[in-house]
Amino acid sequence: MWKIGRKTLAVAFSAFAVAGVLAVPSPAFACGYNVTYGAWKHIPDTLTWQREWSWFFYNCNTSTVRRKVIVNNGSDSPCYSIAPRDTRNYRNHESNTAGYRINQYERTASC
Repeated sequence: MWKIGRKTLAVAFSAFAVAGVLAVPSPAFACGYNVTYGAWKHIPDTLTWQREWSWFFYNCNTSTVRRKVIVNNGSDSPCYSIAPRDTRNYRNHESNTAGYRINQYERTASC
């Protein structure tokens, strides 16, 4: 019969535990929404600067949710139905001319 020491057994179980944690898939995205902004770019021969912004929503709920993006000084996004474990992305450009911003992300709302 094989004799396995306590230390060897502990190391073996630790290796299996670490392997199990690494094998469990984690969600690629955090629940809810995230807004990211690109770098400002100057439009030649104007006083206007622009940057792209992107809204990303990941639904962790077990039921479908309805969300839209409210845009300050611009058109709001359509109302999106987002199924459980599904994602939605909306992109737009924000402009800044002489301190006046248009198409700026304001908030996420239920609809």
